[in-house]
Amino acid sequence: MVFVTVFLWLSFCLLVWTFVGYPLFVLILAPLFARPWRRESFSGKVSMIIAAHNEEEVIRAKVENCLALDFGAADHEIIIVSDGSTDKTNLILKEFADKPGGVQIITYQPRAGKANALNIAVAQARGDILIFGDANVMVGETSCQELLAPFADPEVGVVCGHVLVRARGEQEVAGESLYMRYEAAVQQAEARLGSMVGVDGALFAMRRDLFRSLSLGTILDDFTLSMQAPVQRQRIVYEENALAVEEVVPLAHNEFKRKGRIVAGGYQYLADFLNGGGSLSFGMWFAFISHKILRWLAPFLLLALLISNIFMYKDAAYFLLLMGQGGFYLLAVLGFLITGLRTCYLVYLPYYFCVVNLAALLGFWRFVAARQQAVWEKVER
Repeated sequence: MVFVTVFLWLSFCLLVWTFVGYPLFVLILAPLFARPWRRESFSGKVSMIIAAHNEEEVIRAKVENCLALDFGAADHEIIIVSDGSTDKTNLILKEFADKPGGVQIITYQPRAGKANALNIAVAQARGDILIFGDANVMVGETSCQELLAPFADPEVGVVCGHVLVRARGEQEVAGESLYMRYEAAVQQAEARLGSMVGVDGALFAMRRDLFRSLSLGTILDDFTLSMQAPVQRQRIVYEENALAVEEVVPLAHNEFKRKGRIVAGGYQYLADFLNGGGSLSFGMWFAFISHKILRWLAPFLLLALLISNIFMYKDAAYFLLLMGQGGFYLLAVLGFLITGLRTCYLVYLPYYFCVVNLAALLGFWRFVAARQQAVWEKVER
């Protein structure tokens, strides 16, 4: 029974730490021990790179958005790579190919995955700074200037933009939007203390000399690329004024697909890193474990907490804990069975939490069974 008690409390403490304790820890410490970074107007060479696959609905708006961006004094170029698109994406891109001061268009067949598209684009790029963005993310007119300014600090290797979520169509309660605000607060605090752990791949920039060609089997290209900064003892910082907007359909089943892929890619990165992918400082390991690895392990910790609690239900305190878990999961099941209840946060938040953790469990299985494909499947986010 002592073993079961230790198992229960270890699982409980790790869950509380990763979802509540660590965020509070960095949010409290950030104002006290902030490490500000220098910001100046950037006047070097910049390459903005967009990888796309079957983006006919948004690609015209994306190209027009890119052409309207103000890079300030920077010498910039825009490169868009169409990775084996089979819809009208290539036809739309062809309209912009011959315009002066326009966009460099690269198309090829067959589809080979985003990692391949990024490798091809970077091989053609001449910028000292590389900006990466998603095709469905519209960037603010002066946001690139804000994104580039922190590179005046030699300790800064990667800069993450601030992507706002706009809901589209019929929707549930925007659990993803809530989660993104929560994550943004934690990321900003991490950046102020030293460095973020990874980036939001919707909009980020990195120094060209940090770029390493991606393996064609890479699942999380943004995480893999951005983590080169702390590996090389440089910082990943958050630029809240580098605004962009991503239009999403906030449905939990969409988040299920996305989260499963993220966790499979996270395990892939961790395995490759432990197999000789470099080294991290103690502080970065602490943040990596607290913010990422424990989140990926959360489904196993939740199962361990529930199972061990079942063996200890006779004690009054443990009985209340078991009832609390039962009530939480009951609300999640109600949210699954009765879609109308998802408009209530009391139901939707347990439902959303369980969906993303089931997805994390699936992501682990896909990694172990090598079932997660590197080519990305567009999710209506």
